[in-house]
Amino acid sequence: MITEISSEKEKKLKHVKVYDQLFKKIQEGFYPVGSKLPSEPTLAEQMGVSRMTLRRALALLQEDGLISNIQGKGNYIKESENKSNAFSIEKIEQPFYSCCSEKIDDIEIEFRIEPPTDAISTILGHKSAAVVISDRWYKSENVTKGYSLSFIPIETISKNNIDLNYIENLKDFLENGVYSIASKSTFEFSHTTTGNFTAIKYELSDDERFILVMESLYDGNGDIIIVTKYYIPLNIFKMHLNIFNNINE
Repeated sequence: MITEISSEKEKKLKHVKVYDQLFKKIQEGFYPVGSKLPSEPTLAEQMGVSRMTLRRALALLQEDGLISNIQGKGNYIKESENKSNAFSIEKIEQPFYSCCSEKIDDIEIEFRIEPPTDAISTILGHKSAAVVISDRWYKSENVTKGYSLSFIPIETISKNNIDLNYIENLKDFLENGVYSIASKSTFEFSHTTTGNFTAIKYELSDDERFILVMESLYDGNGDIIIVTKYYIPLNIFKMHLNIFNNINE
């Protein structure tokens, strides 16, 4: 059964709508590269939202590399980053477990189906007819330790015969199946302060510092199958890499 968005959840997602509006203005050149956004009080008034809602939207824009905040000066539009050299690890696998020091024993999942916004279409690299947006909360002994937000083109759902009437099918695909069909993955690691309010239902940490792992999985044609953002509290983040010299002896 398809999960409907509650009025409370919709209220909490208000900052996402502000993010989408600002994203579109940036993409269309209303705010050109290098320009300064209006002050927070002015921008909040222009968009008809509270300062808190605006700050959350700005934090998401900063998280996605669209703006930078210069202390004491304001928020400036950044030039698009070249992601062709995105960091990747040697094996395609679910990154949350590789980067979290806690043992996860339960995963809560929800999803919704929406028409893609300009921001989501940009992330996916194409315009899909619809997108499945899935929330996952990772728990240890009934305490939420981390969160992920996935964007799945409806074509991926159809091609892989995922029956959305049974949410366990979607969870199994996200946790396991997608890694068996992906030909390539890329990861971007960054710092963010948006984890607690992005996770919506649960507070992930008393600390506002999180590591964001943005994972993109590709098929054999180089098309994106799914994009997922993983939010891991800094105090439980870990990473172990095996590095080899590429030398032919």
